[in-house]
Amino acid sequence: MGKNKNSKICIMIVPRTDKVKRLTVPQWLPKVLLLSISTIFIGILFIFNNLYINKINLESKYNDKITEISNLEEKNRKKEIELSKLKSQTNQLYQKTNEVEDKLMEIEKLQRQLEKMAGMKSPSRGGRIERVTELETLEPVDEIQVLKEVLENKETELKAFINDLEERFEYLETVPDLWPTQGRLTSTFGNRRNPFGGGYRFHNGIDIANSTGTNVWAAGKGKVTFSGYKSGLGRTIIIDHGNGYSTVYGHNSKLLVNKGEKVEKGQDIAKMGSTGRSTGSHLHFEIHKNKNIIDPLTILK
Repeated sequence: MGKNKNSKICIMIVPRTDKVKRLTVPQWLPKVLLLSISTIFIGILFIFNNLYINKINLESKYNDKITEISNLEEKNRKKEIELSKLKSQTNQLYQKTNEVEDKLMEIEKLQRQLEKMAGMKSPSRGGRIERVTELETLEPVDEIQVLKEVLENKETELKAFINDLEERFEYLETVPDLWPTQGRLTSTFGNRRNPFGGGYRFHNGIDIANSTGTNVWAAGKGKVTFSGYKSGLGRTIIIDHGNGYSTVYGHNSKLLVNKGEKVEKGQDIAKMGSTGRSTGSHLHFEIHKNKNIIDPLTILK
């Protein structure tokens, strides 16, 4: 029996009343409805799947952002710690800079005192001091650079100063300005009454009286050029100080150094006596400058 293409589905509705209602539905309509419902369901599933995927992506991005924010917070915390350390180091740097400035000023003051003691002329160092006083107006990095340059210049200056100071003190050691013995000054430099006859006679040095055996020492550092007996002066020591100065020590009872020996300032070189033409125990002391006799009292301190 063939299939009727125009077949329909008949739905009968029997109400409570006696009248029966009949509803005729084409056979294809359920299929269309089922297909439509399936299509809609599949669309809903597709939309839901897309929403779920978007939700997963959003959650992943959210978690990534949370992780990124957490990392940024950690970096920020570390930066704050570094900044705190930097501030502490900067404060320490300022303190160290101030300490260095104070030390430089102390060195400057001591340097001038030493120059004054040594009789040296003070070179101008105003520019260096001004650079130190301007450090407070500079940034820390620039301040460190300027301070480094100041310290390097000061180191060079101090090396030259120490060298000059050593040379100066070495020279001062050779200046015969130390009193050569202890005692009473009995005769000065210049014209005086002749103790061995009438009239006046020029006295080439000074006389310092004390008991026989009193120590006589070198008035300055130098080299003994004579140690022996001289007519008039008796047992005599002559020292060349190498700077144009030479000194003579006469009338000694005993000589303690020999010709050619090097002596230090203040070193014992003889014992006081009354040898030669002498009226009593004393030291006859002369100073020569560039082979010219000068008054010892103008140099002795």
